[in-house]
Amino acid sequence: MLALIAALFCAAIIWTDFAYRKVPNAVLAATIVAIGLALAFGPASEPVPGLGSRLLGFLVGLLVMLPVYALGRMGAGDIKFFAVTGLFTGPMGLVTVWVVGSLLALAHALLVRMQAGAVWAAWRDHFASLQRRAGGISVPGAAPHTAERRGIPYAAYLAIGLLVWMILGR
Repeated sequence: MLALIAALFCAAIIWTDFAYRKVPNAVLAATIVAIGLALAFGPASEPVPGLGSRLLGFLVGLLVMLPVYALGRMGAGDIKFFAVTGLFTGPMGLVTVWVVGSLLALAHALLVRMQAGAVWAAWRDHFASLQRRAGGISVPGAAPHTAERRGIPYAAYLAIGLLVWMILGR
């Protein structure tokens, strides 16, 4: 049951973070309630990790990310997502989620930087020119640094990390 809750949680966060760069509080609250109900009324074989470990995971997830938020380098939704993730994984599982999510976020950041760079702009202009010649299609150039200002959907990448943790067998 917890695997289904986690999969639905990840799907919702991936969608909202990529589409809107938001981590809805309603999704977080509903997930916490669903985890509580699953632990209280679900099969006895599921509470691994135990409740104490899950609560410690929540606390660790929250406290580890708070300094980054305080420095203005991360949104509050990312922190809340990571804390709720700790309820699924306990503190040890957070390492896998963080590593996978951070590597994906790094790749995203590098692609955004490359896209904003001169090499990417030259190729974009070249292909736009070819498209105009081929069919009279007008391809406007992207506004400079738009993607950089929008931020990285870090919670979505952490959600992928949670899915990887689940697939790897915890």
